[in-house]
Parts: sequence; C-alpha cells; structure tokens
Amino acid sequence: MAADRSTLAERLRRSRARIVPAGPDSPAPVGTPAPEAEHPPHPAAVEGPAGDGKVGDDKTVRLARARELIRRTERGWKELRVGAAATPGADAGPGQPAVRETWADGASAKPWAREEEAAARPETGDSAPRPEESFSREDHDFRLLSRYGGANLVRLLEVSEEAAARLQIRPEEPGVDLSQALFLDTETSGLAGGTGTFAFLIGVGFVEEDCFRVTQFLLRNPLGEAAMLEELAVLAAGRRDLVTYNGGSFDLPLLETRFALNGVASPFRNARHLDLLHPARRLFKPRHENARLSTLERELLEVERDDDIPGDRIPQVFFDFLRYGHHPAMESVLAHNRYDIVTLAALALRALERMDVDWHSDDPADLHGAGHHFWRRGESEVAIPLLERALSAGLSGRNRDRCLLDLGERRKQLGDWSGAIELWGRVDIVDSRERLDVLVWFAKHEEHQRKDPARALTHVEDALERLPRIEMGRETSRRYRKELERRATRLQKSLA
Repeated sequence: MAADRSTLAERLRRSRARIVPAGPDSPAPVGTPAPEAEHPPHPAAVEGPAGDGKVGDDKTVRLARARELIRRTERGWKELRVGAAATPGADAGPGQPAVRETWADGASAKPWAREEEAAARPETGDSAPRPEESFSREDHDFRLLSRYGGANLVRLLEVSEEAAARLQIRPEEPGVDLSQALFLDTETSGLAGGTGTFAFLIGVGFVEEDCFRVTQFLLRNPLGEAAMLEELAVLAAGRRDLVTYNGGSFDLPLLETRFALNGVASPFRNARHLDLLHPARRLFKPRHENARLSTLERELLEVERDDDIPGDRIPQVFFDFLRYGHHPAMESVLAHNRYDIVTLAALALRALERMDVDWHSDDPADLHGAGHHFWRRGESEVAIPLLERALSAGLSGRNRDRCLLDLGERRKQLGDWSGAIELWGRVDIVDSRERLDVLVWFAKHEEHQRKDPARALTHVEDALERLPRIEMGRETSRRYRKELERRATRLQKSLA
C-alpha cells in the first residue's frame, strides 16, 4: 500500500512539473473557446451528446464554428442577391451580343460568379457542397445582318471556296468554306510553347442559322482539360475548315499537343486551314504600322475596344483565377478572346474585298499590298498593273523599293535584264532587306549574264558587310548569311 502511495505521489510530482503558467500569448485552453459576442457557437458544439453541459473536444468546436461561418456567409450572399434583384438591370446596348451561358453540367451561371449561384440554392443544412466544375462553356450570338468593322457578317454565307483560295499565300493550297468554317483563337498559360503550356480558354466562331456564334470553353481546373477538349471535338465534328491568325505557328501546334497528351482525337488534324496572318501581312502591312490583329482592328476596321486587357497580362490573370477561384479581370479576358474571333471574321471579309476584280483604290500602299500578294502567288497578270499603278501614284519608302524589286523581277522573267537592272538601280534605302536582294540580283547578273565572277563577288561582299546593320529576325539574318557565304565561296573557287 505504501508503495502504491509512493508511486502515485511521484506521478503527481511529474505532472505538476509539466504544467506551464499561461502567458499573455498562450493559446486558449482546449475545449473553452473564446465566446463571440454577435454569433455564439451552436449549443451542440459545447455540450456533450446528451446536452449534459460537458465541454466537447477541439475538433467538435472547430466544426461547429465552420458550420456557423457557412450559415452566416450563405445568409449574406442571399441578402446581397435579394438586394440586387430589387434593382432593375439595364438593357444590353444594340452592339452587344445575345448571351447564353452554360456550365459543363448544364447549370446556368457565370464562371466567375459561382458563389452567387450557390447562394441562390436553398439551404440544405450540413449536406456536402456542390463539386467544382472543371470547365465552363458560354455561347454569344452576333446577328449576321449586323456590321462589324465595316464588314457585313452575312457575306460569310456568300463567299465561294474559289474566292477564299486567293487569300492563301501559295496557289496550290485549297480554299475554305467560310459558311462552315471554325474561326479559332486561344488564350494560353504562356507563349513559350511546349508541353508545359496549355490553352485555358478556347474560342471558336461559326455561322449558326442567322447568327455568328462564338462558343468559349474556359478551363477552371487543369484536371478537366481532357473533358473540355472532348466537348470541343464534339462541337468541331463535321466542320473540315479552320481560320486562325498565326494559328499555323502557335494555336494549332499547341492544341495538337494538348489533344495528344490527353488522349483525345484531334478534330483539326486533316482540316483545310486558312492562316489569315500571312495574307494580312502582304495586303495591309504596306499601309499600316504592323500586321497585328489589334492594329488592323483599330486602323483598318476602325473598331475601338473599351478597357481591353493587354495580352501580356492574361496568363497571370488565369493563374490567379486558378488559385483563388475567381478574378475580376476574367470577364475582360473572355471579352478579349470573343472579340478577337469576331474581328478575325470581319478581317477575312475585308481581305476578300481586295481579291475582287472590281476592287479599286487610290491609295498607293493599298495598291502595292494587293499587287505584291498576287505577285507572290504567281498571278503576274493581275499583279503587274496594280504594282505599276502604285508606283505612278507616288509610292514611297520601303514600299517603293519592294515594288521596284517585284517589277524588276518580272522584267527579268521576260528576258529583259537591262530593264530589270534599271528598276533595281532605283532602290533608295541603303541598309535594308530590299538592298540585300538588289545586291544578290546584281551578283547573279554579273556571274551568269556578263560572266564576270570578280564583279559578282564584289556585290556579295558588299551585302555581307551591310548585313549586321539591317534589322531583321535572327532566323532571317542567318538565312541571308548562309546564302551569301555559299555564293561567295563558289565565286572565290571560280576565280581561283
């Protein structure tokens, strides 16, 4: 008995040694949470299972607090929605599209306002919350009879495949049927490409009855990418034509990678494709600052967007959207993508105007752009009159030099080397790609027509000396250098 008392005393001594006096920063004792003045915890949280007044454990208290917070939040959202419903909304302006918004599971909601939809549902006590949708889908309709950027969208129904084929940069490429084509644009997690980049927003526009419909797929969870791509493939089924802007170099390779990684059959693999960037560069760049879609939308179509989000901000908006489940700028991202697609359709129609035999312009830059496009396609009988009219109308700068090069090359094709040399000799700009091309033609003339490799080598060396001072892309510069060095090596061997 004495031994038992000794053991008990020792245990009490050790227990007292472990007790630490509570300080000002010490946590509250377990099971005695600080009371909340406005929203006290539910009685069931602090009483035992029979309501006998015994304090529950920490897990029970935290669960009760969480439930109380959910109830308060739901009440707050409900009050906010009731107040908003009491204020009549403004009607959409005449330029705004009709909108149908659907979730992946069929529920109607905006992807960035899911909390509001959840609050509108009746309270269900402690039932499990609705699972997150992996992606959302929205449909926006623009009337075909409306005008956008000076183009009547109804003309999408009237353009023949033969007419559309003239927009291709190579004559062997087939035309597309704009009345059945998908106009595609993506917003991505970055511009680097590769398997680490994915399209979180995919928009496609197409003619549907009396409307031009834009359907957008917004990824809310990377785990839902396969499901989103499958629904896109279903929508694209039966449509064999595709129109993009730089899609051949970016959008399509990226989407093909994502389809392959997710094990989904790509609906675009065998599609006839019109990449509008390349004809737009030829047709419109001579007059405008550059051939970016935003530039042509503003300067050619004369469309001004309000509060458009810069493209370089879009990836960060998406990453924040993933992290927090919402972002106030996501609506701007969706609008940016949506109107890019409508602009793409309008730009295709404006470009087709210049393929018409009745098209006329007094602007020398427009004449040169159309003439250069036809010249590069090999349609010299259409190109030469346009180029000559552009030159006589006062074409200037690099456009004039490029026009002189094209006309000189036509003279050379007809066997008139002297006429070609005369035109090429009028190129003014000293350090430019046009000057490099002139020097190459001079070298060819000296080598093959006059049989003077020494003078030909002089022109090649002149071009190599100018090359570092000329602004151009790295790949283009490397291609010029490789060709010039190969020609110089051959001429030096000939002289030896």
